[in-house]
Amino acid sequence: MDISKLTVGIALVLLFGLPASHAYPPLPGKPWIMPFDVSQRFPSPAVHRGTSSQPSQQDIYEFAWRSFIALNWPYQENGLRGQPNPHARLAPISNLPVPDDLVVWETYMSPETVFVPPQQWPVYWGKPDTSGLVRISTPPCYSGNYQYGTPFAPGINQPYTDANVPTGPVVDQNKEYLRVEVTLGRSYFDYIKQFGYYDSDAQEQAVRKYIRYANKKGRAPPPAQMPSDNASRFQPVPTGLEFYLKQLPLYARQGLTEVKAAWKVLKLNGDNPDVPGRYFRRLMRFPLPDGSLSEPMLMGLVGFHIHRVTPFGHLPSTFEQVDNVRIGKRLFDPLPKPKQPSLNPGDFNGRPVRYDNGYEVNGESGVAGVIPLAYKAGEPLIPIDQREQVNVSRVTAIPFEVQRVNWKYQTLLRDSVWSYYQLIGAQNKNLKNPNPHLGPGISGPQTSSTQNLVNTTLETYTQRGFSCARCHLNAFPQGVTSFPPYEERFEDLHVMSFLLLNAQSASHPEKNSQCSGSYSRLP
Repeated sequence: MDISKLTVGIALVLLFGLPASHAYPPLPGKPWIMPFDVSQRFPSPAVHRGTSSQPSQQDIYEFAWRSFIALNWPYQENGLRGQPNPHARLAPISNLPVPDDLVVWETYMSPETVFVPPQQWPVYWGKPDTSGLVRISTPPCYSGNYQYGTPFAPGINQPYTDANVPTGPVVDQNKEYLRVEVTLGRSYFDYIKQFGYYDSDAQEQAVRKYIRYANKKGRAPPPAQMPSDNASRFQPVPTGLEFYLKQLPLYARQGLTEVKAAWKVLKLNGDNPDVPGRYFRRLMRFPLPDGSLSEPMLMGLVGFHIHRVTPFGHLPSTFEQVDNVRIGKRLFDPLPKPKQPSLNPGDFNGRPVRYDNGYEVNGESGVAGVIPLAYKAGEPLIPIDQREQVNVSRVTAIPFEVQRVNWKYQTLLRDSVWSYYQLIGAQNKNLKNPNPHLGPGISGPQTSSTQNLVNTTLETYTQRGFSCARCHLNAFPQGVTSFPPYEERFEDLHVMSFLLLNAQSASHPEKNSQCSGSYSRLP
């Protein structure tokens, strides 16, 4: 990166401010607050857990977009983590190579901050550290990596390393690695705090009691409705209606929220430079496998997973920057287009090259054995000129009904950088028209407008027969030693989040995650 050009850009902003590009229409209904549920803006006692009504798929896609907007709303300076600034506007379009304002999800907690050894609790939500211009990333940490022998370096490898098999990084067209980070929202944090699930021993004991009750009674144990209730059995992840969330401010009173983001290094000069204004930008430092920090890099957001839980159920959705695998098109685009996509070489006519399984590594297309090896802790980075070239295409086209909702929001946000982002799809339970190809779901069969729902930056190498639901159906709390049946009595054990596996043990420290070393918990 040309640091001098970046420095000049920052100086221009400090002197003159960002361009006044706030002409887009105001978004209705306090858009800085995430929707509480599908077709429901704010909490209501009329909504009950396990509702049987079925929203339309457009309702689901609208819910995903509104969640995306609220998560990417500017953070209230000097506020609590996750607190939005209701007087701010979404990041405007500016082609200066400078970072955008900090947004809500970036101030959420990282797994490493929450899942410290139990002796180090209590941990407080509090305020984020915003003292520096450069943000240090919060890469995902995978408990249980010891089953492969050596812990994997976080933030560089594809972010499902421990869910399936070790999978290496993605190299963009500039030979730079994509980087990944994870944060979790206030309701998830309060759930972990309320029941002590930062301690793996507490999780295991609660799971054992839950299973004994379910087997004996033939039904799930009732969840705690007040502090005095028996909460010793494992408790369901929060939907937003729980007693321990009722005192939260409205902007934080939703069910479980987890964010997974992918970034690319923005190239500012030379052949095939990026167009920085087409990206939400952040000046960042990333942990390296050897325990050090990278130099400050201007990064552009390219992938964004949202996992939300509401009274309706688990609602995963995924977004991408429009230039990832083909050049995005929009009417009256104020910015130039890049010469080629970020992850695809393009042909002589500028069209994306297609690969059968969605990727090619050093000329070999869609073969599992050529996927770049995962980085392990302590290993040096491969020099940039020796990295394996990864080319990516999208296997399953974005469905028309999703594109239609994208056009609506991209038009509404036409003067914001977020108009250069698109929803790829969402998944949800469907009581009327289940999709049998997606397998069993939580609760009931999952649905989406496509069987394969993946993000080309976050699940590059698993684009066939893969989806948010298929992956996260393998997520359970600690203490689950065999796959629970897909029955209502065991539903609460299907937490759909791998983060609880990061909890550490006070009584058996030898079982703790090896991700807690210096390379993952940095100042």
